Amino acid sequence: MAIVVLRELRKELSEDFGQGDPLARIEAVHAAPADPSIVEDADDRTFCGKPTLDMERVNYQPTGPGEPWLPPDMRAWECRDCASALRSQ
Repeated sequence: MAIVVLRELRKELSEDFGQGDPLARIEAVHAAPADPSIVEDADDRTFCGKPTLDMERVNYQPTGPGEPWLPPDMRAWECRDCASALRSQ
């Protein structure tokens, strides 16, 4: 099964972070099944059930079976519900 990694961005920036800090905008990193008709696009909902419409695609694909589903530098924002759903697949 192909998955698409997506960033959920904060609606409002915290005062603690500057406008130019892209990591400050990340709320969570989610996984979604790939759209069956366009594999590079996410389906309508993440594995945790959130709509994917306003999320940004992360240019990352696991290199093989058993590899992490999200980039190592984004593990701090891993959606636990998506991770749990992927483990049960």
